[in-house]
This record gives sequence, C-alpha cells and structure tokens, in this order.
Amino acid sequence: MTDQLTGFDISEILYARGYAYDILRRFFIEEPTREYLKLFVQNKMYENFPFSGDVPGISEGIKDIADYFKKCNPAENKDDFEELHWDYTRMLVGPLKLPAPPWESVYVRKDKLLFQETTLKVRRKYRKYGFTSSELGLEAEDHIGLELDFMYHLNNLSLKIAREQNASAGEEMKELLLEQQKFLNEHLLAFAPEFADKMAESAETRFYQGMAKVLKGFLPLDSKVLSELLNIDCIH
Repeated sequence: MTDQLTGFDISEILYARGYAYDILRRFFIEEPTREYLKLFVQNKMYENFPFSGDVPGISEGIKDIADYFKKCNPAENKDDFEELHWDYTRMLVGPLKLPAPPWESVYVRKDKLLFQETTLKVRRKYRKYGFTSSELGLEAEDHIGLELDFMYHLNNLSLKIAREQNASAGEEMKELLLEQQKFLNEHLLAFAPEFADKMAESAETRFYQGMAKVLKGFLPLDSKVLSELLNIDCIH
C-alpha cells in the first residue's frame, strides 16, 4: 500500500478485513452451526480469504480446510458434523482438560485466572465502543472468539465512517484504526499465536488444523495492514 490510496481503496481494504474477521469470529466463538457451514461450503468462502497469497501460513491453512471439505461434508453428513462439533468442544469447551484454552488470561497471567485485570481491561474496551454479543455473560470477555468479534465490530465502525466521509472522518478513522492496532497488539497477539499452535497440534480434524494456521498467519499481517493504513495522508 501507499499513501496515495483513495477513500474507495481504503473501503476495499476494510471490506477485506471484515470478511476475514467474520469468518474467524464465527468459527472460534462457538461450535460451528450447520447453517453457516452450508453457506461456507457452498460459496467456498475459504478460497476467498483475504491476503492468503501474502502469508504462507494462511495459504497452508486454506489448503488444509479445502482438503477437509473434499473428504467431509459436515453441513449434510451427521457423522461429519458431530466429529467437527466435538473437535471444537473437546479443545475449547470441555468437559476434560482443554488442550487449547481460548482465554487470553490463561496465557498472559501467571495464575491463569479468569475475570481478573486482563479480563476487565477487555471488558472496558467493549463498553467504550458499545460492543455486544450473545456470548457476553456466557464467556469471559477475553475469549478468543469475543476478541475477534470485537475487531470485526471496530472494523465495521471504520467502514461506516469511510462511507459517510463527513468533515471529521479523518480523525475518527484514525482513532478507530489506532484502537484496533492497540487492541490487536496488546491482546490478541499476546496470546493468539500460542493458542493457535496448541489448536493446530491438538485438532483431530484438518478443518481446525487449517483454521488455526489461518488465525496465526492473519493477525500479524493485519497489524501491518493497520500500520500502513495509519500512514495514509487522508487519515491524518
């Protein structure tokens, strides 16, 4: 990217980021649903994952996911669906010891306790930007899926500003992009790479092995995308 990008170009980048975060949040916030899996497979949404050609880890993850769908059809086949459902549950929900705990606190706190300062910091960010989710109240706020959903929410707010193009758009956009970069660096990137490694190692399906690689590859790239967006003249 260059500092000569137009408002249209910026919107296109934001749309691409939204597409990526929408996929990630849906598959990490809860067990997959048949309805979304059907949409995901029919439209081959994984093949259109943004920036996949820029990071080997993302492209490797997409290949794993594609290979999984060549052999399995969880949207239509009951056994495939239950296997995929159990793979997520076993790793991130329980009832046994979780091989890939989904909460930031587990990775960044020595005591690994939830609902302490790490969780509260994330909670304050959510409140500041009016973020709500059906999972809030059911999960600690620093759950990987909720943090991805929050990034999707902030990106949508950025898109709204880009479309409106009012007099204060530049400053408002800058504030939101800075907030996303800060949240990404201070929270998601503080634990998601290790979480993704644990998921890739413990997953019993090629699907979640692939999703883990996509997650690990995308987040550092998105940090670079945000840095470049913040250097564009029209955002200052």
